Amino acid sequence: MTRIAVSTLALVALVAAVAAYVLTGTFLGSMPSIGFGWVTLVVIAVIDILLAVRIRSAISDNSVGQDRSQMHPLTIARSAALGQASAVLGSAATGVGVGLGLFFLLRLGDLAVADRELPAAVAVLVSGAVLVGAGLFLEASCQTPPDEDEHNGLTQPT
Repeated sequence: MTRIAVSTLALVALVAAVAAYVLTGTFLGSMPSIGFGWVTLVVIAVIDILLAVRIRSAISDNSVGQDRSQMHPLTIARSAALGQASAVLGSAATGVGVGLGLFFLLRLGDLAVADRELPAAVAVLVSGAVLVGAGLFLEASCQTPPDEDEHNGLTQPT
């Protein structure tokens, strides 16, 4: 599995920011409050970090395998996919936070709701960025260490 590109995450964030800005301007009266939905992103980031630490520990202790006492390689591969998905979700949430924050910041004196929603938009932005970092950390933790074989599997010449 290839690592997720930073350009992909930037593109997701840009599209989400533009969409959030435009849709907020269009549907502001019918949208619910942002509230504390950003807490879910922080919880997912904490789970990603704990899983990454556990996987790093298993890889460094050579306890990866198919024994019951070892971490299964398929679990590590699924965790890498979870890390990529978390990074994409965090990137989208960061973009939404930027779009909402920009919309409310530009209308701070004009809209009464801007004063209440701006801190929540910033919280979405920050928690999304934390989730991107946690997802990328989890993905990096799932990489296999390089082989210590100097001869690329060939026998050493005599």
